[in-house]
Amino acid sequence: MKKYAITTAIAGAMTAAVLGLAGPAQADLGHNDWVNNMGPTATAPHVDTTVHGSR
Repeated sequence: MKKYAITTAIAGAMTAAVLGLAGPAQADLGHNDWVNNMGPTATAPHVDTTVHGSR
């Protein structure tokens, strides 16, 4: 049981070290421009609304 506790402690320390060394993700300025310039846009096809006579 003592070996299991030591192994678990070592594994936990290694996991903490790996996660601690991982830096926070940072987006470059190009990404920020893309996010800030996004806006709602909509497009619709042109519909012919003229009245056509039928016989």
